Amino acid sequence: MMQLKNKKALITGGSKGIGKAIALAFAREGIDIAISGRNENALLKTAEEIQQYDVDCLVLAADMAKDEEVKEAAQKALDFSPHWDILVNNAGIAKKVPLLELEMKDWDEIMQVNLKSVLLLSQMMAKPMIKNKRGKIINISSLGAFYGTPGMAAYAVSKAGLNQLTRTMAVEWGPHNIQANAICPTVINTDMAKEIWDAPENREMKKKFLEKIPAGRFGEPHDVADLALFLASDASDFINGLSIPLEGGRMAN
Repeated sequence: MMQLKNKKALITGGSKGIGKAIALAFAREGIDIAISGRNENALLKTAEEIQQYDVDCLVLAADMAKDEEVKEAAQKALDFSPHWDILVNNAGIAKKVPLLELEMKDWDEIMQVNLKSVLLLSQMMAKPMIKNKRGKIINISSLGAFYGTPGMAAYAVSKAGLNQLTRTMAVEWGPHNIQANAICPTVINTDMAKEIWDAPENREMKKKFLEKIPAGRFGEPHDVADLALFLASDASDFINGLSIPLEGGRMAN
C-alpha cells in the first residue's frame, strides 16, 4: 500500500535521534537513503545499520549552520542521483535561554539551522521534483510553534517560521504534485531533549508538562518516524501544507 520500495530519501540530521529513526524506518520499506550531519563518524555508523536492509546509503557530512555546506550536500546528493523522491528536513538545534538573556549569536544560529538551511536545501532538491512532477517534503517542526514556552523563544519562532514556509511550499509546489507537510511533535526523547528537560532546574516544569499529556509520556523517535513514513507514501497524496501536531493528546487537554 505504501509503494515506497526503490524510492530515494534525503534526511538531514540523520545520524541520531529522530533523523536516525526516520532513516531506519524508510530503509526497512526499501527506500534508498542519504543522511547528512556534522559528525561523519556517527553518520557512518548509522549508514551501517541502514545498509543491513539491502538499500543504498549516501553519507553527506555537512553543517547546516553553514550555507555553503548545505548547498554542497545537496549538490553531492544530486550528483549521486538526479532525482530524490523524499526530502526530510530534520536537522535542528535548541537552546533554553530567557528572553532577557538571549544573545543574537544564539538567535542567528538557531534561525540558520532550523529555518534558513531548510529553505536552501529545499530550493535545490525541489527543482528536480518539479521537473519529474512528484515529490514529498517533510519538515520536522515542533509543538512549541503553537505555544509560548519559557526560555524557548528562538526555537519556537524558528519552528513557527518553518510551519509557514511549509504552507508556502505546498501552495507554490503543490501544482507540480509535490506535497509538503510539517510534523510538530511534543517533546521527543532524544539526546537534545534530555539535555534540556532532565536538567535539575527544569524537573518541575517537566512534571507539569507531562501532566498535560493524556498519554502520560513524551514521544519517542519511532513515533515521528511512523508519521513520516505515511507522509512519504502515496497514501498521503491529498495531504498538503499541514503542520500536524504529534502530541499524545496534549492539545485536547
